[in-house]
Amino acid sequence: MSAEPLLWVNGHLVPAREARVDPRDRGFTLGDGLFETMRVVAGTVPWLDQHLTRLREGTTLMALPLPWSGDQLARAIRETLDANGIGDGVVRLTISRGVPTRRGLLPDPEATPSVVVHAEPFAGYPAALYARGMRAITSRVVRNDCSPLANVKTISAVDSVMARHEANARGADEAIMRNTAGCLACASAANVFLVTRDTLVTPNDASGILPGTARQRVLGHLASQLALSAIARTVTPDELIAADEAFLTSALLGVMPLTEVDGLPIGTGVPGPITVALGQVMVESWRNDGPALGTPSN
Repeated sequence: MSAEPLLWVNGHLVPAREARVDPRDRGFTLGDGLFETMRVVAGTVPWLDQHLTRLREGTTLMALPLPWSGDQLARAIRETLDANGIGDGVVRLTISRGVPTRRGLLPDPEATPSVVVHAEPFAGYPAALYARGMRAITSRVVRNDCSPLANVKTISAVDSVMARHEANARGADEAIMRNTAGCLACASAANVFLVTRDTLVTPNDASGILPGTARQRVLGHLASQLALSAIARTVTPDELIAADEAFLTSALLGVMPLTEVDGLPIGTGVPGPITVALGQVMVESWRNDGPALGTPSN
């Protein structure tokens, strides 16, 4: 790691203290932008294509011009990791709509989007947390499943910030968020899975979730490796409490056991065998499914 972190800003690597984004940028004034947070394992980014696809889908929905191709963004990530000497870490890619030439909510077609890549070392969450499992509360903050942006990873994350703050104030690790119908949506920064016998159940896209890359990996590949069925559908809070096991997924968490909600144990109150097994195959997926970004420089 260099003495001062280097950020990739609009095509150039610059020291963090010299990095600049205009305070008139709509990302700052309106939260008008998107981001992806990605795990870095042994110099590679697992599921990078999925992250960039989700980003591209978000820019299409928001009519936000993306001035860099997927290959260019992958190279920007590689350059940022190399410049900072990061082998295991986390990298964030942020795109905002840029500085408008006129005031107002209507996007300015003349604005040039800002693109920033920031990376830092990350060794993962403590093993003791996986051994205990996270404890969560049900947040008063509601996911707006009626919004067309419910499934988009926008930089307007105030709802998640408030939910996590609520969890912290109540001595919990995470916050479970419901949607406008009172059904389960997600955690403040993760997707939720229930385990009943040999079936995994997770809230579907219509529930107002952000469709995470780790969630997609569990549904598409990891469940079948363990001969498990996996379905996405509407899920009620009562189903979560009655489940045999539960866990959270995200690009950074992988598979994190969820052992308690609102002071009530889920299953036996300790990480269950299916959750533990999925966690192990998730780690293998991290190490085996990174894209060919090139060999990190030493």
